[in-house]
Amino acid sequence: MLRRHVAYFLSVLAILISSGAGAADWPTKPVRLIVPFPAGGSTDVIGRIVAAKLGERMGQQFIVDNRAGASGTVGSESAARSPADGYTLLLTNIGSQGVGPAVFASVKYDTEKDFSHVAMIGTFTNALVVHPGFAAKSLGDLVALAKREPGKYNFATSGNGSTNHLLGEMLKLAAGIDLVHVPYRGAGPALADVLANQVPMMFDSLPSSAGHLKAGGLRALAVASAARLAALPDVPTFREQGFPDLVIENWFGISGPAGMAGDIVGKLAAEIKTVLGQADVVTKLAEIGLQARWTGPAEFSTFIKRDLAMWKDVVARAKVTVQ
Repeated sequence: MLRRHVAYFLSVLAILISSGAGAADWPTKPVRLIVPFPAGGSTDVIGRIVAAKLGERMGQQFIVDNRAGASGTVGSESAARSPADGYTLLLTNIGSQGVGPAVFASVKYDTEKDFSHVAMIGTFTNALVVHPGFAAKSLGDLVALAKREPGKYNFATSGNGSTNHLLGEMLKLAAGIDLVHVPYRGAGPALADVLANQVPMMFDSLPSSAGHLKAGGLRALAVASAARLAALPDVPTFREQGFPDLVIENWFGISGPAGMAGDIVGKLAAEIKTVLGQADVVTKLAEIGLQARWTGPAEFSTFIKRDLAMWKDVVARAKVTVQ
């Protein structure tokens, strides 16, 4: 009997020791980073920048896995159902953790209970961009055109229930105009059609449209920030053009499935903080409209909880419904 007890104790001890060693050595194999949007959009661009840098620092590949659908909720559900061993992570954002769960009744995960939220990466703003050949040269011009010909003009977004969709609906309500929403499966394909002048305008996040704005492929009529952006000093805000409520703070971060080991979460959060402190990363992110901003696991989790509550209120007031 004594021998059995000793053998059992030693086996448990071995498991605990090996588990601790595994956490300390993590990662010992490639890590999958689920990006819940298609390649080419802002979430994908940011995910690849951060994944490459984490891979360099930690000596293992961080492989981007694009899983698009339903404003990021499809890929997020996949991440939530993955093993909590640190080898599947999720590039979270305002859409998948805030707007999506507020809009889609079909979301099958709980933002607060089904994830280990690791760290915020940064914040960015949205913009109303148009094809260079579009008749409206300002937001005022667009509102006037839409009032003269209600229902004539389409606007693209990265999908139903996205922040950009809600921003478009908020402008329609505030300006009393009728624009037609054309949802896409991500910012990449939507941008392609706006650049080709298949759709005249798009509500988009700056990380995906910034390069096209600089190259002249798009024009920006307004940004949804509280003040003008240093990167786009000539583009007025919605606020200064008569729409004070059209201010949105978007964000990106890294999360994993619920139940990730605390030391892995802490180690990853610290590495992300180091990466965001590197000058070249700050510059790359700034070039696409993202301001690097790190918060650790506890603060990030609290932030997401508040953000979800805020978007539930916005969705209710805007009466947005998504099938």
